[in-house]
Amino acid sequence: MLALSILVACSSTSSAAPVPVPVAATTQDSLGVLAAKRAQLIGWLHDYREAGVFPTDAAGMPNSVFIDAKGIRCPMAELLHKAGRDDLVAAVAKEANTVRLADVHSGPLHDWMLGSGLTQQEIALVQGVMNISMDWMEIEQPREHEQILASKAAVRAKLEVTEMALRDNTGTSLAILARRVPARASIEALASAPVRGSVLPATAVSRAPVASPQVKASRRVVMRRGFQVERAAKFDRLIRN
Repeated sequence: MLALSILVACSSTSSAAPVPVPVAATTQDSLGVLAAKRAQLIGWLHDYREAGVFPTDAAGMPNSVFIDAKGIRCPMAELLHKAGRDDLVAAVAKEANTVRLADVHSGPLHDWMLGSGLTQQEIALVQGVMNISMDWMEIEQPREHEQILASKAAVRAKLEVTEMALRDNTGTSLAILARRVPARASIEALASAPVRGSVLPATAVSRAPVASPQVKASRRVVMRRGFQVERAAKFDRLIRN
């Protein structure tokens, strides 16, 4: 009877004790979650490129802002929107609409990035597709509509290259992310980190570029007129000779 009691006691103790999860298994589970999130974001980025609707400035040129005056989102803002984080999108647009995500190293937005499936460098790459300079067209093709079409085509091309790079670098990036996710932090908890107070750290806000779409538009007009005057002068010289 005593032996039976001891056996029952041992059995109860062993069944109640928590089964430790091997570190390797935990890491593997995290990688699976991150991989799924990454694939989803890349798919959404593909859809964004196919739609071909990008934020623009007052002149209609692509503009690297989180949300433009018409409410159109940049690629990263669109991914946040698709992920159900419109609260982060609205907060970023309010605090610093031109912030560079490479400068965000704390707060709920940074938490979301940690659990997004993309590295911060890749997120900066996605945001950077909106940085388009068409100055080379100012002289060769001074017509505004041609410049706008060419710049939007350049954004689509950069998005396509970025999408390919993200797909090709999946293995390496997931390994990096697995090391950067804080210990014991739930990936889902990172992705749903609530907004309390400011979303952006002060350093990121201070480094945000100053948007000046009207100045850029005026500069294009001045250069275009200058080109036309120069071309007219050359034509006049040819006639005189």
